[in-house]
Amino acid sequence: SRNGRRGTRVASPTSAEMTELAVDRSLLDENFGGYRLARDLLIEDRTDAHVLETPAMDSSAAMGKTLGRIAHLAASRRNQLFDLGIQRPDPGHDDCFAFASEGGVFHAVDVPRSIDEPIKVSPINSIPIVDPEDPAEGPRMGPSIARAANSNTFALSTGGGDLSVASEGGAVRGCEPPTFGEDGGRRPFVIESVTHRPGSMALLVWAVSTGAGATVELFRLTVEESADSKAWTPTGAAVKVAEGTSPPLWCKVATSSSVDEVFVVAMETDEGRSVKAKSGEPVKEWLPQDDEEAEEWIGNPGSAMMPSDGMGMAAWKAFNAEGDSEDEDDAAPRNPFDADLEDGPLHVLMVSAWSDEVKTTARMPRNKPCAIVHGGLHIGVSHGVHCLTVSVEADGSARHVSTNQALSYVAKGKPNRKFVLATPDGTCAAVVETKRSSFVYRTPAPAPNPPKSGLHQIFDLTEKVGSKLRGLPAGDVARQNSAEAPVLGARLVCESNDGKGRARLVILTKGLIATQGVRAITKE
Repeated sequence: SRNGRRGTRVASPTSAEMTELAVDRSLLDENFGGYRLARDLLIEDRTDAHVLETPAMDSSAAMGKTLGRIAHLAASRRNQLFDLGIQRPDPGHDDCFAFASEGGVFHAVDVPRSIDEPIKVSPINSIPIVDPEDPAEGPRMGPSIARAANSNTFALSTGGGDLSVASEGGAVRGCEPPTFGEDGGRRPFVIESVTHRPGSMALLVWAVSTGAGATVELFRLTVEESADSKAWTPTGAAVKVAEGTSPPLWCKVATSSSVDEVFVVAMETDEGRSVKAKSGEPVKEWLPQDDEEAEEWIGNPGSAMMPSDGMGMAAWKAFNAEGDSEDEDDAAPRNPFDADLEDGPLHVLMVSAWSDEVKTTARMPRNKPCAIVHGGLHIGVSHGVHCLTVSVEADGSARHVSTNQALSYVAKGKPNRKFVLATPDGTCAAVVETKRSSFVYRTPAPAPNPPKSGLHQIFDLTEKVGSKLRGLPAGDVARQNSAEAPVLGARLVCESNDGKGRARLVILTKGLIATQGVRAITKE
């Protein structure tokens, strides 16, 4: 069949030991005083711009709404500054990301732990990866890349149903196109994660189906190296392990108790969609009268808490409306990152890399994805006005470890938001808009109680980075417009894990990578 769904081999998940997320209310402040506008939160001499020799590829622009909501959201929500994990062990490790260029070359972006050191951009594959002559039919989500956690081996794809393997040094070897289903159908897919053993690799990939049964399907795929080490071949058709309403929030490789690698995945799945959430302590509504300085926040143009349209109270009530979704005009354009009643419940899955075992280990039926949390097995989910940092433990259970106070509310007030980012310690966050502007938020580290307020500042890409681009050689003048180009990807990296270190915001556009240092706050 066109989408390869007919006859697809399926690994059925088990959920015997599934737990439900418990909120640690000691990490919340329901009377949080908001974020005051600051002028010095961004470190002036830690703004930098790296002009790209080859423009980055924008894969989200090619995906129109004609293929349906699921396909459109899957493309719109992709962070095209791909997470490759840690480059080298602590101390002073580099966080490593990657992007795909228009020339078919993936580039690594090494981000040193210290914000005093510049980022480094270098090619990953020495031979360009080009579209296959006969690309697979179906919705294409664009190029993707993943690096094996246990070796410097990369799996690459243009998004046309092809697969290549790159090793350290840039050598590229091809792989026969993977198939999906017993009928051997090919599909466009996105590589989410990979693990490597001598002579073999296991990948977790996802694909989007269209039509009445539109869904995001998650597959496990294994390939083996040829005897002459010149090519790779799939060992069989991809095995479907889950399906849901959106792509995985993230996927990491971990070692299970049986010393077997597992893919740990957080995803809005169809599993248990008809099951009502257990009754628990309701989320307290956060209304303006709960704040001593409420009048200062409502309608204040410099406020990060309340919109400046004079509709403060209405905004508060709309946020706390049942369903945690915005009451919008159906005819108006809608932010693709907003929660929707069609979204499935959020689950944590543990997928064996080398067998058909799949476990559903945690569920978060009352929480929606809120922020990308870089570092470790962490996700950011909404809880009322707050964004909870949830750590996935070794057994797959989910534990609330920190809170970005009021970040869920703040993010919902930015209709042009593209990415919401947060650090695992709960002290720093950023809302990156589709073009030009980003809003950076910072609070002190909890000591020991949650902070009562924080600071925020606007990072204007054109204003801050534009000066860095002036004076470029004549051939590069056109690149200056890249500061106004749509944002393709963004990441937020912290110097330390205790909430007391500086942070660095990294933004990818078509023509440049911009970075901005953010200072730490020691007191409110």
